[in-house]
Amino acid sequence: MNIRESVKHDIDTLPDEVLVAVRDFVLFQKHRELLETDDTTYLNSIPGMAESINEGIATPLSECVPLSKVWADV
Repeated sequence: MNIRESVKHDIDTLPDEVLVAVRDFVLFQKHRELLETDDTTYLNSIPGMAESINEGIATPLSECVPLSKVWADV
């Protein structure tokens, strides 16, 4: 039995409430590279994000929406 078969067998014998934690761990491992990516690399990987940020930086504050209108509890 190889490691993949062994893990599948072990998973099949776990109760459902334990499977929730196993699934969360699997998702963490699957997307771990995102946690290790610096902010600039991550934001540049999103199509149009760098342009949107630069546009926001170039917008005068007088043209911006007040934070209190975006988040009423701030």
